[in-house]
Amino acid sequence: MLKTLYQKLFAVLLCCVVVMIVIFVLVMRHLDMARGQELNQKLYRSLAAELVREQIVPEHDGLEPGAVQSLFDRLRKINPRLDVYLLDADGRVLAASTGAEVRRPTVDVAPIERFLDDNAALPILGDDPADHERARVFSAAPVRLEGQREGYLYLVLRGLISDGISQRIKNSYVLRESLAIVGLGLVFVLLASTLIIRLITRPLQRLNVIMEKLRQGGFGVGEGARTQPRPGDEIAEITDMLNRMADRILHQMKALKETDAQRRELIANISHDLRTPLASLQGYLETLQFKRDRLTLEEQTSYLEIALRHTEQLGRLVSQLFELAKLDSEQAQIYPEPFVLDELVQDTVQEFRLQAENASIALEVSAPQELPLVYGEIGLIERVLRNLIENALRYTAPGGSITVSLRPGTAGVAVEILDNGRGIAPEDLSRIFDGFYRGEKSRRDAAGHAGLGLAIAKRIIELHHRTITAESRPGMTAIRFELPCAGEAGASDVGARHPDRALEAPADRDDAALGKPATA
Repeated sequence: MLKTLYQKLFAVLLCCVVVMIVIFVLVMRHLDMARGQELNQKLYRSLAAELVREQIVPEHDGLEPGAVQSLFDRLRKINPRLDVYLLDADGRVLAASTGAEVRRPTVDVAPIERFLDDNAALPILGDDPADHERARVFSAAPVRLEGQREGYLYLVLRGLISDGISQRIKNSYVLRESLAIVGLGLVFVLLASTLIIRLITRPLQRLNVIMEKLRQGGFGVGEGARTQPRPGDEIAEITDMLNRMADRILHQMKALKETDAQRRELIANISHDLRTPLASLQGYLETLQFKRDRLTLEEQTSYLEIALRHTEQLGRLVSQLFELAKLDSEQAQIYPEPFVLDELVQDTVQEFRLQAENASIALEVSAPQELPLVYGEIGLIERVLRNLIENALRYTAPGGSITVSLRPGTAGVAVEILDNGRGIAPEDLSRIFDGFYRGEKSRRDAAGHAGLGLAIAKRIIELHHRTITAESRPGMTAIRFELPCAGEAGASDVGARHPDRALEAPADRDDAALGKPATA
């Protein structure tokens, strides 16, 4: 059966061609018949009148039906295609030539009256007394019958429509030539239409192949099957859009796989970072429970202090997890306002000054005399600065230096935290902002830290519609981001989610969002 679109379209086209051929043959047959009738009636139009005028059918004494029978027979012998009838004024058949069987005793005289009008258009068909249903061309002339009655000499021209269509095609040169020309034209149309259908369905077949490959092998075949669409070719454009959609779905699937891998890694890292302080906490508490009578007061106090530190570490980790989850949620909100970034940086650096001095690390601020106001949420920006400075202190060796630089940027004020620590390995650089991600060396050296500080900083900067970047090589690490200047066009995007609350500083924000001291 017909399965493909090409086969169905070709079958429909073939049926249309066959129907057109049948219609054409019927029309040509009708036209040829009408033309033959018109020519024959014109040729024999005056025959009946000539018979009367030349007194071949004498009418001066009036015609008697019995007397004209032999005359009609002689006329029919001269032209066997003629059936001769004598009609009265009402169309009743009074006499007929031998061999003309009268099956219709009365003939309609209306066509005869039209025929006698010299201006009438031909052909005019009249009743055939020898046939109940068929009408034929004729020739007629008025005659005077016996008893001074009016009548008609009625000649029926036989043999004009009795031939079948095949016989008429065989006998008609014009009909044969017309059919041949039309047949060649239809064959050409069929071939041209087949080619057009092929050109139309070929892209659909390619599209079907691509869809089948996608069904069988997933979305990884989209790029290999891509073709450049031609202008105005809708099917090729659909194919190209399908390829683009497949590439997009493939990209999203890869992103989902990466996210799933990160989720599994996050769960593993959370389990590791929670298990270590929990195990230590459990061990010290069990020691206090079972050896309380044998431990000195100083040992008990030391064990309790260690357990308390692990408890605080667990609290910080849970707090950071809660904060990161809240920042990653779709309902995360920020409440930006104009503020002086230089003052915020100075205050934040001052809080870490003592820690830096104890670690023999130089902590400095570099900023020009005048900087424009920036637009953002103060508490969250302070949290970013805290996390970045604390991260730099953690990985900078004694004798090193950390510099927090402020300078006008391309879209606001640029902030850079630069340290001369050991740097970040190239394979780790692209993932340092992922939650819980740390290189193996960093993980060994940074016990007690979950690695969420940079992830929280990245999310806060993203909520301000900006990006944070990192650059590192041995002996240097720089982390940079920008904040929009207050009053500039880019600053309006920061508070776009809640423009009516952009300048508020609500009192119900949690300590973490307001930048209260916390360890990243």
